[in-house]
Amino acid sequence: MKSTEEMDFGEYIKALRIAEDRSLRQTAIAIGVTPQFYSDIENRKRNVFTPERLDSLKKYLHLSDEQTDIMYNKAAEARKTRCAYVPQDFSGYIVDREYVMAALRTAKSLDADRNDWQLFVDDLKRRKGVPEEELAGKDDLH
Repeated sequence: MKSTEEMDFGEYIKALRIAEDRSLRQTAIAIGVTPQFYSDIENRKRNVFTPERLDSLKKYLHLSDEQTDIMYNKAAEARKTRCAYVPQDFSGYIVDREYVMAALRTAKSLDADRNDWQLFVDDLKRRKGVPEEELAGKDDLH
């Protein structure tokens, strides 16, 4: 069996569905799509679900925060060929805030690396009042 990292979006949601002992038909109906449509997504014959469907799937399968993040990231990876590189749960935040897009463009032009981003996150947390003991040695960019 493939590891989570090796799975694509369709494989990942299939594994989650099976782990919850849910049939493809039950899951499709629960999130408001046809079983054929759901099957096509699991089998990489169609693009990924809309953000609303992903949210419904998250709730129906009782996904943890970590599983949800992985699902959204895999959805973004699957959409790369359609120019949607950002996990769907972030797209509205980024598009609705011009300064976020400007900051990302600046980071890209300066070739910001992991360390640069960790320093930014740490600084932001400090300015937002996160206690220092919660910051100590924590890598938020895993």
